[in-house]
Amino acid sequence: MLRRFLLGIMVVSLASLAWAGVPDLSMSTATSPAHPAGASVWCLPDGNGVGFDEAFAFGGAYVDATITLTLVDTNGAPIFLYPFEDLWLQTSGGGLTYCPGGTVADGSTDINGQTTWTNPINGGGYSLGETVQVYVAGSPLAGPGLNITFNSADINGDLFVNQSDAVYFTQALNDNFANHPKYASDFNNDDDITLSDVVRMTAGLGTHCN
Repeated sequence: MLRRFLLGIMVVSLASLAWAGVPDLSMSTATSPAHPAGASVWCLPDGNGVGFDEAFAFGGAYVDATITLTLVDTNGAPIFLYPFEDLWLQTSGGGLTYCPGGTVADGSTDINGQTTWTNPINGGGYSLGETVQVYVAGSPLAGPGLNITFNSADINGDLFVNQSDAVYFTQALNDNFANHPKYASDFNNDDDITLSDVVRMTAGLGTHCN
């Protein structure tokens, strides 16, 4: 009887050890202070957009949209030094396009199993109506994504800000949204295409993945 009891403990212990350090996508969490009110992040393919801590709430006010991931294993233990290269962002509908490694986390997880997305990403396109999801080694965390959207001077999402993007932006200036919604050119999310958007469009021209 004692032998079977000890064997049972050993099996359970070995099972726990087998899953130690393996991310549990249903227990791990991603949070943002801008969620659920939402925020917009303006990005460029060369990474010279705004950081998540300088995102725009609807209406144009600055808001901190930093994403914090807490990565734990099946035992609920934090995973230390999980590589940042295996932690990245995607949007639910693919409206955000990004350069290789362009949406990875700021760093590997710390002793508490945490890392963040604060730095600007290398990306383009726009993700109106989509959510952003945290991916761990190619699989998304369980549950709904975060209410954070992206837009860029790279309006068509080909990761090169060029004349075709300038044409789309000029159409938006003339209140012509036949090809892209207003949000695609409203870089500060104030629901209007103004001089501040022109400045960002001009700054983005010629940028591409590094």
